[in-house]
Amino acid sequence: MAGSLLAYALMSAAPAVAQDSNEADIVVNAYRPAETIDASTKTTTPPRETPQSVSVITRDELDARGVQTLNEATRYVAGVLPESQGMDNRIDDMYIRGFDAGGFASNIMLDGLRMPSDSSSSWNHAAYNNWNMERVEVLKGPSSVLYGQLAPGGMVNQISKTPRAGQPQVLQLLTDEYGKYQAAFDLGQANESGSVSARFVGLFKDGGTQLEHVDHQQWFLAPSVAFEMSERTKLTLQAFYQEDSGGSTFQFLPYQGSVIPAAEGYIDNRTFLGEPDWNVYDRTVWSAGWQFEHKFSDALKLSQNARFTHVDSLYRATVVYGVRGQTVTNPNTLTNGRILPRRAVQGEGDSNGYTIDTRLEGRFATGGIEHVMLAGFDWQRTKWDFLRKQAAVSQTAIQIDIYDPVYTHYDFAPTLVNQVGTRETDSQSGAYLQDQIAAGNWRLTMSGRYDWAKINSLNTLNNAATRSRNEAFSGRVGLLYAFPNGLSPYASFSQSFQPAIGTARDGSTFKAITADQWEIGLKYEPRTIDGMITLSAFDLRQKNVLTADPQNTSTESYQVQTGEVRIRGIELEGRVTPLPGFSVIGAATVFDSKVTRDTTNQGNRMIRVPDWMGSLWLDYSFQQGALTGLSLAAGARYVDDTYGDLANTLHIDAYHLFDAAIRYDLGQIGGAKALLSINGSNLANKRYVATCSALTACYYGSGRTLTGSIRLSW
Repeated sequence: MAGSLLAYALMSAAPAVAQDSNEADIVVNAYRPAETIDASTKTTTPPRETPQSVSVITRDELDARGVQTLNEATRYVAGVLPESQGMDNRIDDMYIRGFDAGGFASNIMLDGLRMPSDSSSSWNHAAYNNWNMERVEVLKGPSSVLYGQLAPGGMVNQISKTPRAGQPQVLQLLTDEYGKYQAAFDLGQANESGSVSARFVGLFKDGGTQLEHVDHQQWFLAPSVAFEMSERTKLTLQAFYQEDSGGSTFQFLPYQGSVIPAAEGYIDNRTFLGEPDWNVYDRTVWSAGWQFEHKFSDALKLSQNARFTHVDSLYRATVVYGVRGQTVTNPNTLTNGRILPRRAVQGEGDSNGYTIDTRLEGRFATGGIEHVMLAGFDWQRTKWDFLRKQAAVSQTAIQIDIYDPVYTHYDFAPTLVNQVGTRETDSQSGAYLQDQIAAGNWRLTMSGRYDWAKINSLNTLNNAATRSRNEAFSGRVGLLYAFPNGLSPYASFSQSFQPAIGTARDGSTFKAITADQWEIGLKYEPRTIDGMITLSAFDLRQKNVLTADPQNTSTESYQVQTGEVRIRGIELEGRVTPLPGFSVIGAATVFDSKVTRDTTNQGNRMIRVPDWMGSLWLDYSFQQGALTGLSLAAGARYVDDTYGDLANTLHIDAYHLFDAAIRYDLGQIGGAKALLSINGSNLANKRYVATCSALTACYYGSGRTLTGSIRLSW
């Protein structure tokens, strides 16, 4: 199957007539490649000239595929494992090139600025509704050279909707099979001279979810105003306010009953094993900031992005208790193969994040060589508090039958006791310099950055304070040759770093965790059709990984910094329109991962890294005859088997899923263009496990979701 996907994606680049994209209708070509990508270089560089594997999911593609979340946006991107910790309406979580690049890892950017960096031990994180995104950019491989501390696999940058010329007015109404209803709008207007323009985006949704007894409501408003203060100066002010209320779809499942059968087979993927009265995820997210640009001349430009973000949340859940640490040779965590012991928890979080990025871009030539020089400095700080409590209730008093759940409606509030309390300030500042050199068809990119990162943490339960200080240099160099026929071979080297947080036996602090990657690739942008195909191969190694101290006794948890992991891979991804009205997205990934140095797991595979993944999406819009206006699309996704732990004892089976879409252009209705859409994902409602982090911590992926919508634009 992998070979056929590769072959099909390449054959799809055969010459054909290019089609025009109509953003309001989405009927001809929804997959025109982006002309520029901001995140890779922080300059307006075409993806074809970027010496790095990158993907851009445009608004047209998001609408055509019926995307509702960031996880869904990345389903057809090579090297990305979306929904890496199962269905979870609290956050977007994904792995890129074998490393956690989601919200819990603080690896998601918004408009080039990091979202608040609460620790992965906190449940208080931001996640923005996808309706407010203009596009999604995925960078693969280390990207610390422009952003500082990041996981080495890559990062995701979401670009918000802001005012722009010619923007259509859009109203969308949507419902799904679980009783959710949703209304969304996207409106914009400018004054007569065009010096002031505004955009107002919003959404409200409410109703059921895939899990029985779990409802969720969310709404947001996102105004933005752009001021053309002069021909050379522009200021865009942005604001965002979002509220979530209701329950969480995230739940722990036992290995027995999800990965392997229990007494009566497997747990249904709609079964809710928590308590309806103690399933809460209430969250408020609001932010305000600006994007500023001033051109001193055609050759010199000053840019600045800044944002303040506040997040507060309350999370309550009743989850598996189980026996942690059992080997998979004895995975029986259920009584009589059906009775599940449980525990109840509560988490309250609050965070304030500040971030600003200022850069100066100069364009000049030395002889026949052109330069785009970028110098910048960014600063970010997140202050956050988190208090976790657990109910002092016997796990057997609230146990539940996984096949026939009867809820206890237990009042846990009076029994809560403090379990974890943290007050922390995370800060980072970094200076970076980049030179993009063009000499004929050659493109050379050289970048360097130095970071200072600090973490000051206080255990609010015992007043124990810890401090971490890390400094690191990150570099990148990339060379590319842009042939006139659209082919662009390239080679690059890049680095990343992350602060190391842990406890050494002698009380000393750890060095930063670093990574190096070598990558070679070939990009192809056909000259006769819309499309972009990228083939890449990489070798990525992370060093200074924390592992368990081999001198630990059964009651000790000290660490040593001797670990190393290595992942190699080949990725092929294409977005092409080979025939009028026919668009193709193809992605194939082959991984080879290994723990190269570790005190206990050396030689094993890395967690959540399949040997290979593949996806294919075909979309056809009829161009003439009685079916004109009708569009049909179908997709398939495959993920090979993985392991949920470095010991490679928690084996997760492979899975394949099918998606589809039907759209019909109704034409003009009362002065507006109308488009009907039906979108479906995981059509067979396949029950599958995304991963397991313990015998009592397995997570189902999303089941079938069918949505119907009508979109009006004028």
